[in-house]
Amino acid sequence: MALPGGDAPPEWIHLLPAGEFRGVDGRGPYTVADADRLILNSMQGKKRLVLDENHSTDLAQEKGGSAPAVGWIVELQSRQDGIWGRVDWNKRGKALMEDKSYEGVSPAFAAAGSDVTRILRASLTNVPNLTLTHLHSQEHGMNPSDIARRLGLPESTPQAELEAALDRAGEALQLHTQVVTIAGLSGSPTVEAIVTGLKAKTTSVETHAQQQITALNDKVKTLTENASRTAAEAAVKAASDNGAVITEDMRGELVNLHMQNPASAEKIISGLPKLGKTIERHTQRKPGASDVDTQVASLLGVSVDAMKKMRGDA
Repeated sequence: MALPGGDAPPEWIHLLPAGEFRGVDGRGPYTVADADRLILNSMQGKKRLVLDENHSTDLAQEKGGSAPAVGWIVELQSRQDGIWGRVDWNKRGKALMEDKSYEGVSPAFAAAGSDVTRILRASLTNVPNLTLTHLHSQEHGMNPSDIARRLGLPESTPQAELEAALDRAGEALQLHTQVVTIAGLSGSPTVEAIVTGLKAKTTSVETHAQQQITALNDKVKTLTENASRTAAEAAVKAASDNGAVITEDMRGELVNLHMQNPASAEKIISGLPKLGKTIERHTQRKPGASDVDTQVASLLGVSVDAMKKMRGDA
């Protein structure tokens, strides 16, 4: 991208074009599917992105060389013609701009296939281009052996395999960003921090689920006990209403027994004596004696005839 004209350093620089674009050498195409998501991924966990010269952060610094910043990209903005970045220039950057040392900007970005997913940084350059390695410089891009080494592959890895590995790396970057968010973290946390965060989330979910299960079991138990007690109390009450002799102490014991063993409780209840029922004694009695006379004589401990004489009957 060409730098804006003028004597003062530009506040905003153009980083990515809108729509589908290719490098000067024909590599691509690339596209920004979701500008807002791209900006969020690029600035997540960071306050600023480095602006250097000729991709020195990616090329010189890795070999122990100097890679000073000339400014910092502190804000990204989506416009009709693409993504722009607001620059906080340092003294070195301002001097380079005043001296008109550079005429172009070359961003370094990550991509999943053709979709640009994250702007990593940008450089001042006089030979801007879009290359496979996303270092947009015609003369200072990574060579295939460097790419293979950084991907953990043999330096002799064929170009097609390198491209496939880069696609997988882009997908892994997207997954990494999502996992970091799920773990409740931000920035660039270590693998250990991500694992710890995920374990904490999992433990929290499991604990909450177990608490819900326990609470539900308690409710079921309470409802079952209440239903059992209601049925037991109804059975004892029905027996009492039908004349069974049941004391208050016996009532509580029968209810508890009925809750635990309904069959045994029903058997006991059915054998209880009932009020108003004649008690039959299997002994011979004289013909003509009424049941009442027989019962009264039995209570007095005398014969029916003796009772009648005491009563003055003929």
